Amino acid sequence: MNQAWDLLFEGKINEAKKLVSETFSLETCKDYSLLNLMGYIKLFEKDYKEALLIYQNYLEIAISSQDKENEHIGYHQLAMVYREMNEFQTALFYIEREQKIIEEAFTEDTLKSSVNNYEQGYLRLKLGKVAEAFMYMEQSLKQALQTDDLIAQACAYRGLGEIGSIQNPEESHENFLQAIGLFEKAGDQIGAQEVRKLLNNKK
Repeated sequence: MNQAWDLLFEGKINEAKKLVSETFSLETCKDYSLLNLMGYIKLFEKDYKEALLIYQNYLEIAISSQDKENEHIGYHQLAMVYREMNEFQTALFYIEREQKIIEEAFTEDTLKSSVNNYEQGYLRLKLGKVAEAFMYMEQSLKQALQTDDLIAQACAYRGLGEIGSIQNPEESHENFLQAIGLFEKAGDQIGAQEVRKLLNNKK
């Protein structure tokens, strides 16, 4: 399983799939990690229908087991699929469901709140609610900086950069540079490359 995750993060989707698809059955699988992995594989393959089925299954198992940790992940992953489908309003619905779980069960977990606020901001940006997006993204950064999670910090800076492209181009440039530095520090070259593209598009 770990090997399959490593292959997935290296972008070797087919190799990851070969390792796990033989043993995977959506009807019987109760393993969160395997469900999550298969969900990502389907997402990368743009098989959104199957990805949604997998994460709905993931969520149902979590709810029936009263497993709050995996329930919040299930909502988050469903939102991720809808976001990839450009169904931003539906994605926001699931992110708001996730927020309720975090507020109820993980009040002290700053990182969970930061990641949720990032999505809240990003989805509102996509829905054209720029002022609201900025408010959530600022909160996400504030929370991310209270953790040592470089990726969360980088994402929040990138989000502020994207919002700033509309409002404040100079500040936006600074935020993008911060994001690139943090992605590189965390060893996430793909993340850094994506922000460079955003920077170049601005010029």
